Amino acid sequence: MSENVVDQNRQYGTSNLDTSEGTLDDVTGAGAASLRRQIIKLNRRLQHLEEENKERAKREMVMYSITIGFWLLNTWLWFRR
Repeated sequence: MSENVVDQNRQYGTSNLDTSEGTLDDVTGAGAASLRRQIIKLNRRLQHLEEENKERAKREMVMYSITIGFWLLNTWLWFRR
């Protein structure tokens, strides 16, 4: 029965936290270090995504500015005919 629960926990990504008894089977020693490493990795990924998002926003602003400038120039040249 307990093997079945462990397999389900692995399948669904749940931990071995039993809140009814207040025990933490998975968050001791190596488990805490593992969680800390995972949090650090996730933090790095999040920072990378935020930097990429800022760069994308800058590129979009430049492209929008160029597009609007081109449109205004073409409009002005069209009116000058």
